[in-house]
Amino acid sequence: MNTVDVATVPRRRGSLIAIEGIDQAGKRTQAHFLAARIRRNGVAVSVWNFPDYTTPLGQQLRAYLAGRIRLDTHAVHLLYAANKWEVANELKRRIRNGESIIVNRYTPSNVAYGLAHGVPEAWLVSLEEGLPKPDAVVLLDISPRTSAGRKSRGRDLHEGNLAYLKRVRREYLRLAKRHGWVIIDGSRDPKEVRTFIWLKLAPILRLRTR
Repeated sequence: MNTVDVATVPRRRGSLIAIEGIDQAGKRTQAHFLAARIRRNGVAVSVWNFPDYTTPLGQQLRAYLAGRIRLDTHAVHLLYAANKWEVANELKRRIRNGESIIVNRYTPSNVAYGLAHGVPEAWLVSLEEGLPKPDAVVLLDISPRTSAGRKSRGRDLHEGNLAYLKRVRREYLRLAKRHGWVIIDGSRDPKEVRTFIWLKLAPILRLRTR
């Protein structure tokens, strides 16, 4: 009789999915919808948010976005990258142990927002070289006008600058076309959006679509 030593069977690596888009694109909502759908398939999954405002560097970023401190543009994007490095080891460990992670913003965000600030792409990419690469990136595309309509008050430094968000959107779309990211119209009904996301990602995650 052939036997298998369970200890020698390699553990299946978890997936890393990035949900991207300008402010108020519906990233958080769709990340949680996706996590619930994956969980129903018996897969361990969690949702992470970047910036992670619970860390020391995340608190600096919160103060910047709230307009309480002023920072050089390069320093801002260094902080965005460093905020991910603060939790990189835990992220790697969970993925290695078979947990799938959905991130509300990840490395593509720093590149798109940095390019819209006029920061060189090669430098932005180098800041996060070595972080786990996403298995898929979903871009929820909306216009700055739609973004403003979804949140009219209490908008942060980036949310309140529609000209800047227009540049960010342009960079996101350019990057998405270059890298083959999934582009979904984020202005559609949230139920339609989550269906489109699932149909695109289920094959990548090797999960049933129904």
